[in-house]
Amino acid sequence: MLDMLAGASGERLLGDAYLADFEEHFWKIGPSGFWKLERLQGFLEPKDDSWVASSQGDWRTSFTLLEQRRESLSRHYDKIRAHGFETWRIRVVEPPLTDYMRWELRLLLLRDELGGYTRVIDSGRVKQFEAHGVLPELITLGDDVMYELLYDDNGLQQGGIRYSQRELIVRCREFIQRLYGEGEDIRGYFTREGLLADSEQH
Repeated sequence: MLDMLAGASGERLLGDAYLADFEEHFWKIGPSGFWKLERLQGFLEPKDDSWVASSQGDWRTSFTLLEQRRESLSRHYDKIRAHGFETWRIRVVEPPLTDYMRWELRLLLLRDELGGYTRVIDSGRVKQFEAHGVLPELITLGDDVMYELLYDDNGLQQGGIRYSQRELIVRCREFIQRLYGEGEDIRGYFTREGLLADSEQH
């Protein structure tokens, strides 16, 4: 997978420049949709009150705060559908789960329930593509824009590299779709791993 990006020319966008660029292109996605590959197992989300609570070990508050987002997220996905596209993501999971992953998977389950379709795939299933390093975090927006997300050493997002070569974008999207096709429904994963009961205990 990393070989797909080798030699590709992209524009490095950091901070507000990345956020503005993403927002500009997001609502123009079109029927090809939003596809995301998430690989890393830990990030920092200091602006997210639910993540902050989980990082302090207050899981009950963390999950309560996530559930309070249901109405706003429902409106968000209604707006996405009104714009004529949908979103899909494949989340690589690597046991044993980090605390970050336990938190994020709960958020992704909520998104999935509201229309942000999510599947998970075990890290062992992607090792064949990681001979030269772990898979990048990628987002494709329709046919015209793709971002390779950038993080600092602590897992704080810095921005992304934007690619606009359609052939590259289509090739990477097809790779993400392949993994998605091999993935497991997130609710089925929660049930199989006992994570719903685990979250209720917290």
